[in-house]
Formats: sequence, structure tokens, C-alpha cells
Amino acid sequence: MKKLLLILSLLIGLASNMKAADYNYLVFTMTDGTTQSITVTGLQLSFTDGYLTATNGTETLTIPLTDMQKMAFSNDATTGINHTASLPSDGDVMSYYTLDGRKLNGKPTYKGVYIVKTNTKTYKVTVK
Repeated sequence: MKKLLLILSLLIGLASNMKAADYNYLVFTMTDGTTQSITVTGLQLSFTDGYLTATNGTETLTIPLTDMQKMAFSNDATTGINHTASLPSDGDVMSYYTLDGRKLNGKPTYKGVYIVKTNTKTYKVTVK
């Protein structure tokens, strides 16, 4: 119940500071680092039994509130990842990055999807 009230107050605060019409997407960031987005044209949000349902008439997202870390309006859609690889050997790795481009100081320690740059190639990898 606290989380629902927190999210509702967040939505009211966002609505008072900006208009959804100024943005193209509502982007949800999950606790595992993944993101999902939905276009804001005709967007309706509802909360039922611990789930947020976002629908715009053509697409619908249903997300457990316990899995959602944050949501924000954006002009950039979430891009899909078509293929992930296992981590390359430590000797080949030059650097690790989060999906939003932040460079890590060493190997990723949390579950999620990361960008790994080597001398010859850049990979999208999953850490389980």
C-alpha cells in the first residue's frame, strides 16, 4: 500500500512539473535494470492488486509494482537487445558499461545486461 501511495504521489508530482504531451514515451526501469516503454498518446494508467497497467489503445504493459524501480517521461524509446553473449575472457576486456553508458570500474557484480568492449568487438552480455 505504501508503494502504491508513493507511486501515485510521484505521478502527481511529475504531472505538476511537466506535461506528458511534451514527451513521446513513458519509460519504466525495472529493478533488474531492464526497461520497457510505451507511447504517451492516449495513455491511461491504472493500479490493481499490486500491478500497474499502462495502455494507450494499441499496446498494453502490465508491470508488478515490486519489480519497478522508476518511471519517467522521455523522447527516446527503449531499444531492444536482439542477442546477448556470455562475458568474454578477462584478458580480452578493455571496459564494461551499463546500458545507459556509464563506465564501470571493473567487472559487473549485479545481475543485468551490460556492454563489454574488447580490443576487437563490443558485446551486449547478460550477468546472471
